[in-house]
Amino acid sequence: MNTWRLTCARLGSLIAVIFAIGLLGQSFASETVCMADSNSGSNPAAQLAINESGDCPPSNPRLLANQSAVAEAKRTQELREFAEGGDAHAQFILGLCYESGRGVSKDAAQAIKWFRRAAEQGFDEAQYTLGCCYNGDDGFPRDTGEAANWWGKAAAQGYADAQYCLGLSYFMGEGVAKNPSEAAKWWKKAAEQDHADAQYFLGLSYSLGLGVPKIQKQAIYWLRKAVINGNKNALAALKNLG
Repeated sequence: MNTWRLTCARLGSLIAVIFAIGLLGQSFASETVCMADSNSGSNPAAQLAINESGDCPPSNPRLLANQSAVAEAKRTQELREFAEGGDAHAQFILGLCYESGRGVSKDAAQAIKWFRRAAEQGFDEAQYTLGCCYNGDDGFPRDTGEAANWWGKAAAQGYADAQYCLGLSYFMGEGVAKNPSEAAKWWKKAAEQDHADAQYFLGLSYSLGLGVPKIQKQAIYWLRKAVINGNKNALAALKNLG
């Protein structure tokens, strides 16, 4: 299963807000993604979605494509049976199928339906992904309250990407009351799990005293960790801090 990516469209607005306060005095591009990885493990329903047939492939490309489509449709039907039987992991993967159009016709409403069924069973990855859908990414209907709600459920279970996105919600006041302290709280939880973007924004928060005390030592600490973990903007922020 390929990694499923949903762009957090409001990130640019968040960076603009921080820059307007005056920390960096300059702008640079940033693109951060809310990401949900399907980790199948040994789950049999997940294997139905990702395993390829053990048959030797035919030499005819058209025949190979036809057989592949038939095999994929069969796996999707088997996956649906697991999902309808209440398997949360299968429900989540079936939602991904509808989101991407793999093995079924692309259908946002069906994707949300199956993500929600998995999320309501407490599956944290489905909760996070459902939040991303309601964030309005990739053509899904935007509902910031629902986005924050589902991110909050996944964040409470320790899901780092959800903690990061929930921090964005609190900082921007989207779907929840604007609260820099809550934003910093959730960014710190994600940062402690080595989430590079959360480390970056937590470092900026300490630089400016937004939701946390203004402590340059802490700002440098978190920005350095963000650099180590691959956040390109953090290096520029460190240089501007001297």
